[in-house]
Amino acid sequence: MRRRSSHIAPSPAPAFADDSRPSPLLGRTPRLGGGGGGARAGAGVAASPSLGFGGAGNLRSVPKDPHAAPTAQEVTARVLSVALRILRTPRALAALGWIALVWWASSYVRAHSHDLSQRPVHPRLLPLIRHSGNAIQYLSPDLGSKVKSWHDYQVNNDPSRPLSPEELEAASRHTYHPNGLLLVNPKGRHPIHLLIEDAERKWKEKVARQSRTLSEAVREYKRRHRRNPPKGFDDWWAFCEEHNVQLRDEYDQINHDLAPHWALEAHDSRHRNRVMQERDHTFTVAMHPGETMPTLHGPYYDLKRATDIADMLSLFTGRMHRPLNITYIIDDNPAVMLPYSQRERMVELGEQGEYYGPSEFIEGEDPTLSNFAQACAPNSPLRRAERGEFTPDYSGEAVRSFVWNHAKTADLCLHPEARKLHGHTMQQGVPLGPVVPLFAFAKTKLHSDILTTPIEQWEAHYVGYEPPWEGKSMNKLLWRGSTTGVEFNRHTPWRKSQRARIHIMSHETEGERHVIWSQRGQLREANVSTAVLNDLYMDTSFAGALQQCDAETCEILEKQFDIKPTIGLDESNTYKYVFDVDGNGWSGRFHRLMSMRSVVLKSTVFPEWYQDRVQEWVHYVPVKVDYSDVYDIMAFFVGMPDGSGGHDSLAAKIGEAGRQWARDFWRYEDMAGSRSAYMYRLGLEYARILHHDEGDVDFVEMPDFSV
Repeated sequence: MRRRSSHIAPSPAPAFADDSRPSPLLGRTPRLGGGGGGARAGAGVAASPSLGFGGAGNLRSVPKDPHAAPTAQEVTARVLSVALRILRTPRALAALGWIALVWWASSYVRAHSHDLSQRPVHPRLLPLIRHSGNAIQYLSPDLGSKVKSWHDYQVNNDPSRPLSPEELEAASRHTYHPNGLLLVNPKGRHPIHLLIEDAERKWKEKVARQSRTLSEAVREYKRRHRRNPPKGFDDWWAFCEEHNVQLRDEYDQINHDLAPHWALEAHDSRHRNRVMQERDHTFTVAMHPGETMPTLHGPYYDLKRATDIADMLSLFTGRMHRPLNITYIIDDNPAVMLPYSQRERMVELGEQGEYYGPSEFIEGEDPTLSNFAQACAPNSPLRRAERGEFTPDYSGEAVRSFVWNHAKTADLCLHPEARKLHGHTMQQGVPLGPVVPLFAFAKTKLHSDILTTPIEQWEAHYVGYEPPWEGKSMNKLLWRGSTTGVEFNRHTPWRKSQRARIHIMSHETEGERHVIWSQRGQLREANVSTAVLNDLYMDTSFAGALQQCDAETCEILEKQFDIKPTIGLDESNTYKYVFDVDGNGWSGRFHRLMSMRSVVLKSTVFPEWYQDRVQEWVHYVPVKVDYSDVYDIMAFFVGMPDGSGGHDSLAAKIGEAGRQWARDFWRYEDMAGSRSAYMYRLGLEYARILHHDEGDVDFVEMPDFSV
């Protein structure tokens, strides 16, 4: 008997036509049942795999073909199996941890960025924060920039870090607000030092850039106003040469006043001019070419004011090329106000060489607003305030400030807080109406009168004792005035008017005031008794007989106010500081005060004809309408109660500069001077508007071929 080998050689695979394996069930019939057929069934099963039903009755599966494509379930199972094997490695676990940490840190920084930015960190961590920000920026630019900004914030706010000169200057810088106020930074120099330095520089630049020849003046005129000068401009220049008139380019006020009139056709302008000559409360000065003396007519032609004006205009009447009638309103207040949209439209048409006609559509203004607000731009602070909208508060109670641009602080559109603090502006305002050629001695920026030069209270020399600065014994602020500026009656809040407030403020004795002063150029602060400040700085009061008050209010004034007698020139000249405050209109005493060699503190809402020809903080000291800067100004110049912090020499410099300005820039010498130069130029400009349809109304400079 042969022994069975333990090695079984593989039998060769059978060849089939379709290369597929035959079913193991072919040629066999499964048997159902128990043990009777077990032997045969067993033999068949042992020979090859087969499907059958065992004793338990279960169906056995057929093995899968290894060459068949895997199913989606198998692919998913394999991928998950591989991923699980990878995630079990140490490197994968570390990577997952870093990703989780970055995600958590990002979420925390986003949710607590403000708190983190305010929380100081140890200086040794700052480099780590900076490098982390650089790294994070590759993953999230927004988050990386926040981390680096946090680093920069921590560096800049490190209390132990020395500041650079640029950072020191920026940290102490005051704010020059577009509304004309300098907002005080307590960390900076005392602002009055800066205001004086800046003003002196501006004044020197203005004087230096003035035209020196007629050709230069013509070029400058064209640059500013984009048109030729009026006919007779060369003769006006000769007039200025004869009388040594200064600042011959600074007449922008004239062009501002006449801007809406350029939108009227010439015959319309002449018609309105004739109508105004018949208006009540007016007088008219008529000038004719070749006649040296103008004539007067109108309802109030016999006033002394009218005669004085005619005498002044006679200085150039004979030089006029065309007849000209100028109608003055006799009141101290302006009388013409246009709605903002109408004025702006007329100015726009005039600049384009077009005319404003009856068919011109102008959007109506809000009738619930005051006339002052309706003369302002729609989004101006005054309009927003009257509509109940939020506007920043720049009153003295909200922010400490000084005036750096007096013309802007006198603009009510920019300063709604000042409107209720002046007798003229606390009212509704003159009725809105059409543009008419009325010449007024004073007006606010919102009025459309044509500003002219007043002559009242002007003298070439004021007789009286005139001591030098060192001889002025009273180191206080002087003001004496009548009860004008508002109607003093029970229906008017007269206590808030400009003259009543200065009296009330300077006689207070209760409480303290927070003042700033200067020590070696730096700003210092202190609380001082109000009674001490008023005793040290102020000598202001109503004077003379009571005016413009009903019986009830006159009695209140007599009982509650200290009415003092008026003082003469000799006594007033002994004061180093004098206050110029508006009355019913403009202040007629400004020229006299400027001639005293004293420092003039001026508060007004009426920019006058000379506003382009004078410099605040060089010739006088501007004061806010609410007077909140008066004590700080006096503390700077006079000093504190203990005598420290005064700047007497700077005050003397301003007083002398004001006196020289009144002498050289506001003259009437030899019956001429800059006042007549202003009116002569205004006459030429207005005559061109009245006759621009006749031709030959411009001055055209002929080329010089001799050069």
